[in-house]
Amino acid sequence: MNRIARSFRLIAAAALMVALTPFAASAQAPPPPLITEAFADAETATLTFNGVGFREGFPVVFLGNQELPVRWAAERTAATWLPELRPGTYRLIARWPDGAQADFYLTIGAVGPAGPAGSPGPKGDRGLPGFGGGVAHFGAAPATAKAADADTTTTPTRNTFYGSHALGSGTATGFRNTAFGWRAAVSLTTGADNTGVGAQALTGVITGGGNTAVGAVALQSIGAGSRGNTAVGRGALRNILGSNNIGIGNNAGSAYAVGVSRAGTGSHNIYIGNHGRNVNSTGNNNIHIAHGARSNPTGSQNIYIGHTGAAGDAGVVRLGDGNTHTKTYLAGEVIIHGSITGVAGNPLDILGPVNAPVLDSRIDTLITGIRESVNQIDTRVTGIDTRLQALETAAATPAP
Repeated sequence: MNRIARSFRLIAAAALMVALTPFAASAQAPPPPLITEAFADAETATLTFNGVGFREGFPVVFLGNQELPVRWAAERTAATWLPELRPGTYRLIARWPDGAQADFYLTIGAVGPAGPAGSPGPKGDRGLPGFGGGVAHFGAAPATAKAADADTTTTPTRNTFYGSHALGSGTATGFRNTAFGWRAAVSLTTGADNTGVGAQALTGVITGGGNTAVGAVALQSIGAGSRGNTAVGRGALRNILGSNNIGIGNNAGSAYAVGVSRAGTGSHNIYIGNHGRNVNSTGNNNIHIAHGARSNPTGSQNIYIGHTGAAGDAGVVRLGDGNTHTKTYLAGEVIIHGSITGVAGNPLDILGPVNAPVLDSRIDTLITGIRESVNQIDTRVTGIDTRLQALETAAATPAP
């Protein structure tokens, strides 16, 4: 009986040691900092050193007996101001606020003979996995990995994603999709050939394909089946439900406004410039190259260059802003189809020769008409002269 009790006590003690092992491991002190390389740039007066195990905060840095002001410090690198120094080998010391210290011997100027090899440093962190033919996911793997993502299957998706919830954490079944950033293309399922780079880029698309979004919230909340849209810039083509649109610039082509449910249904539009948040955009086949919010979001077939548009425009071309631009120079032959109209208060004023085939033809017709009228007048004048001569002759003849 004592033997059985003793066995239970040994088993309980072993279980307790196993249970406490993770806590003991977690309580271990972090590895000491290590400087792996240092560079002295006399031209920029900067000393930069890199390594592992660096602590938070700015270290106190000494080079030889001289303290160096720290310019900046990060997780694995730091930089200081570099004074003028004579060639030689100096001891570099970096001491962090928690007392951790790292040493390094830096040679400035002529390099002396190589010293004995030092002891091996600590093992570095595991690198990121490379890009393979199947899916590549960085950081924590998704909770449920799909077998179809492996190269060994007959139908690999060739998808690549990085970031929390990007590409639905790898659950998309479409092909050749790329998502980088928090919640980039988070809702995508069967869509193919989509690229989303930036936090919340390309969210909303589910089955659509061929969309490209570069920038935070670019193509955010677009239509589930929207296709062929290209957005470059923060918020470009945001809340767009149409397809084959191009937006380049901050909020270019966006139909988003804070606290308001809006969406743009237009397609085949081109927006270039930094645009403000706009109202609903339902127009198609528009070209808009300008800065500022679009004032005509519903018309179609419009071309705006340096102009924000006007409400009610349809099939209108606007070049420049009448309140800003005072002159327009057009080189080469200018062909005008339609009439030329002056704005009220600004009468049309054409200076210099006008060479227009249509105008020349009209002038020739007018001159021909004038000549015909003159000939008719000449004929009538000749008839009047004949009658006057007859009257004069009759008056000069004496009565019988």
